[in-house]
Amino acid sequence: MDSKFDNGVLSIMLPQRISAQNAPAFEKELLVIEQLKTAKEIILDAENLVYISSLGLRVILKLQKKFKDTPLFILNTSAEVYKIFDDTGFTSLFNVKKKLRYVDTSAFKLIAGGMYGSVYLINEEQILKVFHGIQSENDIQPVISAIRVAFVHGLPTIIPFEIVRTEKGIGMILELLNSEMLSTLIAKNPQNLDKYIEDMIELSKTLANTTFEETTLRSRNEMLKSKLKAAADFFTPEEFLTVEKYIDAVPKRNTALHGDFHAKNLMMSDDMLMLIDMDEFSLGHPLWDVANLNCIYQAMVHIDKETADDVFDFGKSLPYEDFYFKIIGCTFAQAEIIWNKFFNGYFLGYSEEDKSKILKLVEFYANLKFITFLIDVCNKLKDNPDKAAKKVQTIRYFLAKLKSQNLDMLIKYLDLWK
Repeated sequence: MDSKFDNGVLSIMLPQRISAQNAPAFEKELLVIEQLKTAKEIILDAENLVYISSLGLRVILKLQKKFKDTPLFILNTSAEVYKIFDDTGFTSLFNVKKKLRYVDTSAFKLIAGGMYGSVYLINEEQILKVFHGIQSENDIQPVISAIRVAFVHGLPTIIPFEIVRTEKGIGMILELLNSEMLSTLIAKNPQNLDKYIEDMIELSKTLANTTFEETTLRSRNEMLKSKLKAAADFFTPEEFLTVEKYIDAVPKRNTALHGDFHAKNLMMSDDMLMLIDMDEFSLGHPLWDVANLNCIYQAMVHIDKETADDVFDFGKSLPYEDFYFKIIGCTFAQAEIIWNKFFNGYFLGYSEEDKSKILKLVEFYANLKFITFLIDVCNKLKDNPDKAAKKVQTIRYFLAKLKSQNLDMLIKYLDLWK
């Protein structure tokens, strides 16, 4: 029986048939898989399964009872096999998913691309977002849930229709509104920049004033700590605790965060800004979103080219500003204007002294954004330790910068945040 164990997730490929004849052998082979004892999640992949008998169903039930504290998923079922699970009530006991429809991205026009995904135009009503490095439907289920929760709470976001498989990984089909990316509008209509920035401020404050039940969405702090723990092998205990301390210093709040708030993750539809790329949508203090904007439009602009290449691997033959424009959608000069107008508008009415203090706090967490981004990269480089080691060295560069500052004093500036 083929199985794969990766980052705590055990994936087991089910055979073509599980009948009365082979169910005992299947059970014996299944229950001796060593990683069952330590798995954080068990996936039974039914892509090859064409038939399962009642005895086969009992084996799965026995597996679930034996490891009742471990989430169990049955994925990639055909319509016929799904019907068996549904008719026998298994869909109410387990998370059973039908086989995803396959979509070939070469049939569609690429309209946007970033570090985490690519977006294709399907037709005048739909787009396809393919997530880089994600091969499991379970990995984007939290994103789907977050979008739906945001929509129900009245936040402006696009509606997801279907999860699909592509040759480049898991994708999601979304509605296409009569809209245009905000970064594109800024480039095309610089005379309207003040209005666009006002819309960004209004939307960011709407997020910061939208409250959810604590268990409705993921906590930003806990999401970051989870990524840190997954990459713990790359760091010394002291480094791990230092980064965790920086995350824990930000007070938890039950208010909405986009998680990657900037003009290339916003679209203008009928004169209203819409949230897109909701991968990091969560609950937390608005500091996280404002710091992300500072990282995008200030820290990334002023970083030296060598460190920038260590972070992003854009290739030293490519001018850094060209790479920046490709992923962010504006020039360095435009980025400076966007940040200054956003920051001064967001903190309108604050004294210059208070704004100066808050800016220091924001800049601290903008640099932490580099660290958490690189931790994410390290998690994806577990099979390439040499490349991961280079990223860890860059993390240590940013850690040294942060350690030189008085975090306790900076955190007190949060009291100024109205």
